[in-house]
Amino acid sequence: MLYLKANYSIIKGAVGERAVNNELEKLGPIFTVYHDLYVPSVNGRTSQIDHVVTSPTGIFVIETKHYEGWIFGKENQRNWTQVIYKRKEKFLNPIWQNYGHIQALKDYLGEHHTFQSIIAFSSRSTLKFEDDFSSARVIQIPQLNKVIKESLNRQISEVELRGINKALEKLVIQDPKQKKMIHKQHVQSIKDKQKEKKTAATNPTVKKQTLNQAIAELCPKCGGQLTIKKGKYGSFYGCSGFPVCRYTRTG
Repeated sequence: MLYLKANYSIIKGAVGERAVNNELEKLGPIFTVYHDLYVPSVNGRTSQIDHVVTSPTGIFVIETKHYEGWIFGKENQRNWTQVIYKRKEKFLNPIWQNYGHIQALKDYLGEHHTFQSIIAFSSRSTLKFEDDFSSARVIQIPQLNKVIKESLNRQISEVELRGINKALEKLVIQDPKQKKMIHKQHVQSIKDKQKEKKTAATNPTVKKQTLNQAIAELCPKCGGQLTIKKGKYGSFYGCSGFPVCRYTRTG
């Protein structure tokens, strides 16, 4: 009981994601579904994306929120509000959050593709939005498949779609240990970013990094960070995920 209480939000999220996975798998043969992707960014970090669906009609980037209660927010507000009885909780605007995910995908796949942002809340929530949204569809999870199938016009050629799917396949991690390691690195990078913001806010004299310093090398095999190591024949780049990932590179 104590374990369930301490890990309730994690368990609820995992159950909710599994339900979304099952729902998306019903889309049909022209759709390819990817779950829980870690997309490398140019700043050396990763962007974790809940779900990506590719099809001839576009690339759908889905951020899911397994929240209960009333949900309030506007498109250009930094924080939205969850209300359960008299308790109010703030959370980051998921449209902004998904915008960052799409930017990471554009860097990885190319700017010219058609991306569509979808924010999907639990059916146990009540969406109390006063205005429509122009940059994303904000819906409840049971509406997901219907919204994805609304677009009937071909946006992506068969050749392009094969290239997109091939690139996304490289981000699929089957090994649980490797995925756990990359998730740990992802969480740590978020903490480091938050720490950097606090440092910059309290110490304006801290110098900004140059572009070359800011862009960290990423392992093309697992997405981990490459670091310089010394070996028998001199220095080389090795993956921080060693021994799970044994990628190396010289020069």
